[in-house]
Amino acid sequence: MEWLKKHAKALIIIFISVLFSYFSQVVVSNWLVQKKIHEDVAVLSQLYTELYRQSFDQMHSLSDTLLYRCDNDDIELMSQVRSNNIFIEYVDLHLNDGRSCSIYNNEKAGRALMASEPESIINFAHVSLILSESQFEEMRLHGKNGILRFVFQQPKNFLSNCEKCLFMVVHVNDKDITLYQRNEQPYHEVYDGNLGQNIGVRLFINEEGVEYLVGDLVNLFSILVVLIGALIAVGVELNQSDRKGLSGLLNEAIESNALIPFYQPIVQPVEGGYRIVGAEVLVRWLASNGEYIPPDTFIPLAEQNGSIDKITDQLIDNVLDDMKKLSLPKHFFVSVNVSPSYLEKSDTATKLLDKMSLHELDPHLLSLEITERTKFSDLNKAAVCIEALTEHGISIKLDDCGTGYGAFSYLHILNIDTIKIDRMFVDGIGLEDFKNTILDSILAFARESKLHVVAEGIETKVQAEYLIRSGVEMLQGSYFGDPAPFHVFKNDLDNDALDGELPIAVRPITSR
Repeated sequence: MEWLKKHAKALIIIFISVLFSYFSQVVVSNWLVQKKIHEDVAVLSQLYTELYRQSFDQMHSLSDTLLYRCDNDDIELMSQVRSNNIFIEYVDLHLNDGRSCSIYNNEKAGRALMASEPESIINFAHVSLILSESQFEEMRLHGKNGILRFVFQQPKNFLSNCEKCLFMVVHVNDKDITLYQRNEQPYHEVYDGNLGQNIGVRLFINEEGVEYLVGDLVNLFSILVVLIGALIAVGVELNQSDRKGLSGLLNEAIESNALIPFYQPIVQPVEGGYRIVGAEVLVRWLASNGEYIPPDTFIPLAEQNGSIDKITDQLIDNVLDDMKKLSLPKHFFVSVNVSPSYLEKSDTATKLLDKMSLHELDPHLLSLEITERTKFSDLNKAAVCIEALTEHGISIKLDDCGTGYGAFSYLHILNIDTIKIDRMFVDGIGLEDFKNTILDSILAFARESKLHVVAEGIETKVQAEYLIRSGVEMLQGSYFGDPAPFHVFKNDLDNDALDGELPIAVRPITSR
């Protein structure tokens, strides 16, 4: 009893703190969600609005350049547009004479035009937006020669590990368009704003999403309240829970070196199997919860806000640090993706060569893959940079050859020594309706131009054997190994290394 009297005030303070922390959890949780959502929706809305506007512009531009003959030229033009917009899943033509074609088939489109009720169509002059169950599905341009169609895939939820935690409703032309998937759980509205031009945005979240966003912070708040009292705890929590928008989070990831290189092996066929001759570096964002965020979630944003070159420099530094820990054969290489803007900077060549010298590594070890998500703004500047790099042995590869901006003009002007065959030309190998015309044309061009060839996206033995017979020198894909962090990649190399003439693994040809 004496003990209770002695510590009565302390016990009362603790009791009040516990009650306060319990009843304030909902308020604190809602406040944190509102704060994060308001910041992130501004970034997301700008990104999605730009991508859909880009789709609208791309459709008009493509319609002006198509011949409406469903020949190989039309197919290549449609394929280029599809590869340059992360929301476009499929492009096809439906001609007035009854013929049709798509990015995968120049004889017949693989998907019929979706039938829609008038209330599910939003019309803008010659362009129509088609909705299905309030989801944005298709964009069609009705021209004098037929219908050009874009089919869209739903944008990825920015809560990449909580796929159905929230959904967005965009209100335009008196119709509601739903973005993201939802389930049967109850959702409540956490954002209602306007993008201008009579376009409204509302955002809804369920309890799982609230827990994903702020669960740890709310628990921390409760502990602080119990330990040091309500007013101090609230102040500390407000100070520690300053949640950034997506751009801020990405900058924090760069500053904390949370963008981690993963390595996917590149192999060369040898007698009786495949020898690992290199690896492509694929960046992953290590989130605070220990899970990895894929690049298609943040790379478009990095390219938009200008942080992509900073990411590239940091990634190359990390890769070179990793390579110092390996004992590699003379001709082994690692390929790092770089944007056109990176190669247009006057100091890029000097900077990269200095990095190689600082790490005491042979420049031949490094290979740069030019990505085509954005255009070159000055090919002459890029040509000067590439010439300086190749003079010292750094290889330049053209990624996704045949699917992006002016691939063949790049090959004509820039000192590129290797092309990479995109997986869209590989996926159909082994299927009954596989058309090899474009693939064979690219390979013939490579042989004539004395270019090395790497094929990526290989998932089956049939695909690998077909490409080898067609003269492809190097192969990459899940059939040979998925992208893995350095310690896993190093362990695979160490386990597979031989004591004989081949210091790198020889993998037997087996069905997988």
